[in-house]
Amino acid sequence: MTPHNTTVLVLAGGDSAERDVSLESARGITAALREAGYRVLVADPARPDIMPTENDSEIFRDTRIGEAPPEIGDDLYTERAEFARVLSAHQSYGIDVVFLGLHGGTGEDGTIQALLEYVGVPHTGSSSAACAFAMDKQRAKILAAAAGVRVIHGVQLAPSALAAGTLEQTVRETVGLPCVVKPNSQGSSVGLTIVHEFAQLDVAAVAAFVTDTHILIEQYIEGREITHAVVEGLDDIPLLEIKAKSGLYDYKSKYQAGGAEYLVPAPIDETTAAAIKESARRTFNALGMSVYGRVDFRLDNNGQHYLLEANSLPGMTATSLVPKMCKSIGVDYVELCDRIVKRSLDRFSG
Repeated sequence: MTPHNTTVLVLAGGDSAERDVSLESARGITAALREAGYRVLVADPARPDIMPTENDSEIFRDTRIGEAPPEIGDDLYTERAEFARVLSAHQSYGIDVVFLGLHGGTGEDGTIQALLEYVGVPHTGSSSAACAFAMDKQRAKILAAAAGVRVIHGVQLAPSALAAGTLEQTVRETVGLPCVVKPNSQGSSVGLTIVHEFAQLDVAAVAAFVTDTHILIEQYIEGREITHAVVEGLDDIPLLEIKAKSGLYDYKSKYQAGGAEYLVPAPIDETTAAAIKESARRTFNALGMSVYGRVDFRLDNNGQHYLLEANSLPGMTATSLVPKMCKSIGVDYVELCDRIVKRSLDRFSG
């Protein structure tokens, strides 16, 4: 199957707090795949009123990543049911493969992947099970630790801990300060706070609970933020170091121009770099991920690295981290998107 006789459906937007990021990723993916010779349709799970279309101007009309995540409405399930019917009609559109340009929520936690697998449509990236493992940060840590990867000490909590008034006591006994408070299943640093004083703890927890039913509270590791792209078939991808201008690589730093500096290859000694790459591979395999992904680490001042999280659907704008790392070894954005489609089709045909 060649690009010229392959129809790709790119999923864009969705109804998670990372909707704006997804629209930007999907717009880039769409342009790249068309340049590579594919017939590309686009659909937005949050806009089931727009059928999969090559005329995507309405879907991408307001594409812009703001300084803060968008607020998502409450009327989700009707739209999701309608979109499930759209995907069930995939044969009428001649869809060969779905490229998931989604981030966060049901687009990244395995839900849409499971639906596609159920109706028999190949999709890019990891299986529904692997996506579910990666999105659940606590579960991902457990699986990675079992594979020999060093993880950050922390505790997962439900809203009952906040309601019972035992949050401070729990943190004192398990994690201490400073600590990081974040949603258990969310990306783009949405709802994340670094807490230096116990007086900040409840506010930070409330902010994290806005987007998730469980939160993680972890030790804050002073050091550097390092990430590695795992792309099947590419073995020489270098590490990348992220240097946020504000000191915290939050949503604003990630998506606003000039918010961070990116060093690729990361200025790290060969022994440490090799160890981080090995941890990334072990995490990728432990979670059952495939085709491509990104694994993030914290490198402390003693040269020890700790898993932050694994991303089964990392940002895929032309200037996102995975494309940056691949570009440094001569694999441009169009070739990367083409490779992801072909490797994903191979996974389903094998």
